[in-house]
Order: sequence, then C-alpha cells, then structure tokens
Amino acid sequence: MDNIIFFNDKLNNIDEIDSSKIGIRGRRAVELAGMALPIVPGFIIDSELTKNLSQVNIKDRIQTYISQIEKDMNKQFGDTKKPLMLKVVLSSDLNVPFFPSIHNIGMNDETVEGFAQFTNSSFAYGEYLYLMRNISTKLFDFTDEDIQKVEGKLPKKPTVEQYKKAIDTYKKSFGEEYGDDVYDQLIFVIKKAAEKYCDSEIDVDNTLSIMIQSMVYGNFGDNSYSGSYYTRNIVTGDREIQGDFLKNEFDFTSGKVQEIKKINKDYYEKFSEIACKVEENFKEIRNIKFTIEEGDFWLVEQREVDEKSTQAQIKTLLDLNQSGIVADDFLVSTIKPGQLNELLHPVIDPRTVKNMKTIKGGISGSTGAAIGRVFFSTPKLLEEYKKAIMKGQDTNLILVLNASYAEDVKAIEVAQGVVTNEGGFSSHAPVVARSLGKVAMVQPEMKIKGNTFTIGGKTVKEGDYVSINVPYYEEPTLYLGKVELIQPDFNKNGLIDFLKIVEKYIDDFDVRANADQGRDADVANEFKAAGIGLCRTEHMFFNEKRIMKFREMIIAENDKERIKVLEALKPMQRSDFYDLFKAMAGKPVTIRLLDAPLHEFLPRSEDGMKDFIKYMQTKKKGVVAGDIRSRCEELEEMNPMLGHRGCRVAVTYPEIYEMQCRAIFEAACMLHKEGIEVEPEIMIPIVMSEQEIKFIKNGKKIEGTVVKGIRDIKNEVLEEYGIDDINYHVGTMIELPAAALLAGSIAEYAEFFSFGTNDLTQTTFGLSRDDSNSFFPDYSLFDLMKSNPFKVLGQPVKELIGIASMRGKLTRPDIKMGLCGEHGANPDNIAFCIDAGLNYVSCSPFSIPLAKLGIAQYKIENSKDE
Repeated sequence: MDNIIFFNDKLNNIDEIDSSKIGIRGRRAVELAGMALPIVPGFIIDSELTKNLSQVNIKDRIQTYISQIEKDMNKQFGDTKKPLMLKVVLSSDLNVPFFPSIHNIGMNDETVEGFAQFTNSSFAYGEYLYLMRNISTKLFDFTDEDIQKVEGKLPKKPTVEQYKKAIDTYKKSFGEEYGDDVYDQLIFVIKKAAEKYCDSEIDVDNTLSIMIQSMVYGNFGDNSYSGSYYTRNIVTGDREIQGDFLKNEFDFTSGKVQEIKKINKDYYEKFSEIACKVEENFKEIRNIKFTIEEGDFWLVEQREVDEKSTQAQIKTLLDLNQSGIVADDFLVSTIKPGQLNELLHPVIDPRTVKNMKTIKGGISGSTGAAIGRVFFSTPKLLEEYKKAIMKGQDTNLILVLNASYAEDVKAIEVAQGVVTNEGGFSSHAPVVARSLGKVAMVQPEMKIKGNTFTIGGKTVKEGDYVSINVPYYEEPTLYLGKVELIQPDFNKNGLIDFLKIVEKYIDDFDVRANADQGRDADVANEFKAAGIGLCRTEHMFFNEKRIMKFREMIIAENDKERIKVLEALKPMQRSDFYDLFKAMAGKPVTIRLLDAPLHEFLPRSEDGMKDFIKYMQTKKKGVVAGDIRSRCEELEEMNPMLGHRGCRVAVTYPEIYEMQCRAIFEAACMLHKEGIEVEPEIMIPIVMSEQEIKFIKNGKKIEGTVVKGIRDIKNEVLEEYGIDDINYHVGTMIELPAAALLAGSIAEYAEFFSFGTNDLTQTTFGLSRDDSNSFFPDYSLFDLMKSNPFKVLGQPVKELIGIASMRGKLTRPDIKMGLCGEHGANPDNIAFCIDAGLNYVSCSPFSIPLAKLGIAQYKIENSKDE
C-alpha cells in the first residue's frame, strides 16, 4: 500500500490503513473520514516514509493529493484569487494536548492579497506573520529574544507595511532553502519537520508521521462560524451537545464566545446528529472541533475527552447499551471500580474553587467531599451542632483531631467529615467514617495547637470554614474556605441502572455490608447487598444516651452491679438488632459480639471525665471522683490491640456476651412471630484456638461456676417466646495467625469464618495500622514494600487465609467464609478471595458498588478464558 493516505468524507478503505504508522492525530482524522462525516480533507505521510523524506522526491508524490484537496475545497494552492492554505501537523503515538503544527502554508506575497479579499488585510498579514513565527520557533528553535530581534517592537495592531517588514526579515533568516513558491514552501516545511522531529521526544517508537490538511476559516462572512463541542454534557451526561462558538470571528481569546445552543437551529441539529454517530462509533463521549466557512460545513478534528465525569461516561454507556450499540459485558468492563466513588459521594463544584487557597497531599481515608466549620474536640463539635439546630444555623461541621478514639464516634456521626493528623487508611477515623458514609483524610503536615491548626503557612481557627476533597484516584485536597458541593442522586446519575447490569454477573460470590444501624442496612439494600457481613456491636454503645450507662457497666465493682446495668442496656441492643434483622429480612446478618477493649469506651478528655463523674454521682450516692478516676486508670492497657478485648472479655465477664446473645435471639423471636424470617450469624472475635469458641458456644460448668453458652441462651429465649426453633449460626473472625493455623480445629465449632484482614495484617506483619504511615513513605522510596498492606492484601496474609480456608473446609466442607473490612472493596483483592474459595466479601455500604463491579469484571475476564 502507498505510504501516503488521503482522507475525505468518501474514504472507504479504512480497514486497509496501517493505523500504527499514522499517529494519534492521523488516526483521529481517518476515523472521522471513515464515518463519511465532512472532515476537512488532507493526507498523511506515514511514519515509514516520514523518516526517509530527505531521500525522496516528495513533490511528485503529493501533487495528486493536493489536487484532490483543491477539488474538495474549491480553492487552488498558490492561486492569487481564491488561495488554498494548508497546515502541517506532526502526529505520533505520544498522547499530548497539542502536537507541533504549522498553519497557513501557501501564504506568500501574492496569495496573501487574494486571501485578504475574504477577510481583511490586517488579518491576512497577521496570518502570514503567524506562519513565519511558526516556522522560526518550531523548525529553527527561535527564542523570544530572537523573535524580538526579527520583529522589533510591533504594536498590537501593526500596519501592513510593518507586517511586511517583519515577514521579509524572517524569510532572510530562513536562508536560501526557503522560497515563495507554495510547493517549495510546503516541501521545505515537511522535510525540515521530519529532519528535526524524527527520533525526538515526540517520536514515540518511530511512529512520527506528517499530516497535511486544508485550512478552513470561521471569519469569512456572516455565515461563517468556528468552535468545538462535546457530544453530550460532560458533567451530567445529559444527551445534549455542550460547547462554544464564534460567529465570523477567529480568536477565542478576544472574540464574542457564545454557547453552542445559540447557533443556527439547522446547524445545531446537524451537530447533534453528528454527535450521535460519533458516540455510536467510538462508544464514548468525544470533543469535535468544527468550522463553517461561508456555509461550507467542516469538521476539523475530534478527540477523546479525559475531562468527562464518571456520571457522564456511565450515562453514555447506558444509552448505547439501551440502543444495542454496546453489550452488557463491554459496559461493565469499561468502568474502573474506583470511578464509582464520584457517583456515591458529593463532589466539589469546580466553578467554586477559583482563587481559593488549596493544600494538596495527605492520605485518603474515606472518599467524598465535605465543607464545614472546624472544631477540635468531640464535646465542642456536639455543642455547636446542637446550637446550630436550635438557631437554624449551618450544621455542616468538620472534626479536626490529632487522632480519634471510641468516644469520638458520635462527633464523626454528626460531622460532615473528619481530618486527623495521625493514622492512615485503616486507622480509627477513616474506618468509622467509611461505615457512616462520612469523608475522612489524614494530613500529617497539619500542626494542631489549641483551637487552631496550621498548614502551608496558613492558620485556621475554630469556627473557620474548610472544605475537603478526597477522591479515590488521586491525593486529597484541603481548601481553606467554603466551596460548593454537587450532591449525588443514585437514580439520576445512572448508578442504580448501571448496578442492575453489573448484578447480572454476580452469582455464587457476592458482597455483604458492614452495617451497624438501620440506615446502613437501607443503603446496603439499595445496592443489593447479600446480607450484613459485619455488625460491630461496640459502635452501638457510642450513642449519647448509651455511652454513660455502658461506662457504668465497665467500672462496676461486682457481677451483680454489672448484670443490673446490662439488663438496662439489653432493650437498646434488642432494638438495634430488630431493626437490622427486619431491614435485611431473609438475608444473613453477621453480628460480631463486643470486640473493642473496654477501656476504649472510657473518657479520654478532662471534660468527658467530669461528665462521667457527674453521671456516676447521680447513680450512686457517696461515690468519690478520685475512685472513678482510679478505676478508669486501672482498666488502661499498655497494648490494648493485643490485650483484654473480644472473646477474652467474655471469659472474664461472660454476662456481657450473654446479654448480647439474649438480645439477638429476642429480636429474632419477635420478628419470627411477625412472620419475618431472619438468619442471625453470631461471630466471636479475637479467637486464638478452638477452646475459646467451644467455651463461648457451649458454656462450661467448673468448680461450682456455671457459664451459659450461646446454645443455652438460645434455648431459654425460645422457651420464653414459645417458639420451637430458629435458624442461627455461630462462627468466628479469623484475625490472628494462630487462628488461621488452627482453623481446622476451630471449624469443629465454628460454622463460618470471617477473615478480619485489618487485624490479621497487623498481627502478621507486626505493623500498627495507626502508626505505619509515619515510615511507609520511606519504604516506598526504597521499594521495600510494593503496596500498602492495609489496602492490598500482602502475600503472607493471603497465605494464612489460604491455609485457614483449606483446613476449615477439610473439617467442615460446608463452612461459609467471607472477608470483612475495606480490603474486600478493593478489586485487587477480589480475585484472590474468589480463588481462595471464599463465599463473599463485606465492606462499608458505600463501597458495595465498587466490590460488586470488581466481582463482575473478574467473572467477565475469566469467562473469556473458558
């Protein structure tokens, strides 16, 4: 085949063209031509011929193609009355916004006068000078200083004589090679361009080609226009073209720019028709540049649209899918799971951030965007929240702390977002924020002092507004001021319709939700969760009406006092479980019995301690403040993560788990009587061996002491409610290497495993999820750790899960296994979970769509290999 490819709207051999030799710009032009759209005609000298141009008599070879351009454009190259002007564009596989190009080739001392008849002398000579400048800078590497020497001090509106003088000086500087004959001029430019740019930075893998295309002008009269438009709205995805145009003008920087919808109706309809064809061809949104030259309609080029929103991309694909243009698997495979975060959370309105001080950097904790007034403690934020509600003021608040603890959950719940100075993706604040659908980030550069923080040389005081933007795919941004947000609407932004198609690929492996409240369950149901994989019961006690009573239980001096308080807490727990069971009717609900160390519930601030002392003094006469402080101090641990928590608390205080199990069974019985079947799964945390789960499940009698097992509690509750039996399961969370290695023995008593990968990662690697980010950057710098193990499962953790899965199944072939935590929402981990024989992953409600998409894409990819 010829090394020169001619293109116009009649190009019909597109499949025969070797697209690897014509570069990105060349392909874009040929693609429009292949659709029979009115592309400005031209031709491409492919990369093979381009690198050999110096040895070729190219003039003879291109004259035929220029003659064809002349015919299509009804102009003559070098004509003094209606001259054809050309542009040269360098095209390679380097993806850059603008390729080097030289415009107005064919402009000389004679043709410029003919060109001026269609515009005016000033514009014509300005374009002539523009040609000279392009040649000087792009072919001869003229600097700004060199240009000034040639042009002198040209005024903003030079005279024709001043233009001529500068043009003549340029010509002399180009040497004798440059001539006024238009063909000589064109040959000079393309050969010089090939000589300069072949094997240069833009010549990626020897793909540099040269495209010669006719020039068209949007300022030839009242029926002339120029502009560009997107094939649909790139923010909302609405099916209406979006763009701008100029009428009988050329310069967008100084002209009267108008919205595309204001253009002549016939033209608008033609643009819309082209937009549909282009989207159907490329299966995505495109940007199209056009020129109407005195009624002659031309498309100059088209390009991909990186700046489109995920909402626009998904709605485009849904429209194409509905029209039968793209299949379900194409639609599902095209969207990256992380993109869905744009649809799940508020996003910053880019129009509102202009001139605002911004600080980029930090660690993403929970994606989304939030604005609010800053407060530096939980009591203060809650106080301001109450005041704002009473006075009808702005309730948008941001919690800023060095680090968060259990007592801060209630503030995170009412705040729009939380920023901490310490921690990482899997530390307390981000984990809680993800479960509540709040925004969270960690900013190590922030310095908190009293009621202010300083960052980037700026100080923010309590009550000042800040805005935080935490995208999934790039580093977070802190705006020192108040921006505007675009709120998500799952039904309008295409997410729900998209997930319906994703759901077609979900079969035996599914996604459950980490949910602690009814509203979490509602979100989980909206996203078609297969149940609840993790209900963290400790979160239920952080409610303002419960925390004091729970603290009272923790510091109780004896069993009698403790049981009395637990009886008062039981109706609250029962109500929580009732709501969750009812919301998830017919689906499994995994309830993790109390896991957190007891001391985490005790006050950490002086104000919090004073409030607790005051509460206790109303409950118990004669109680001394010092005794309460001492008791709280006694419960503190040096290393609580590996201390008195989870099932260890149940061994010491079995009445705590008894209360929780009784509340679970009572809620299940209540719903059973209402005709609603539930499937409770009771999960015992921090198990080291089969002895612990055996003890909690079956109970024990020893030396006059009787500890009721879950089975005994169930039987008592069923007898009280007059019910024969209820479907329930007891299992454990595998979060210690010991438990993973002893999984075969543990499976004798556990009917399901849930792999708690946050703690399993900590205990396997010996890393603290709250502190490791202080040295992770150095590990990344020296390539000591490929990825953050709290985001992507590390190989040792995978091996432990694989061992536990295999040994558990050998003991109990029908054992159910899942992975809970945000590892489960990461598509990089999903393939492993499926291959390891797990049945589900469980993640925060707003991460369910990401996990489901990851599963669907895995299934599609694997179906290709079958």
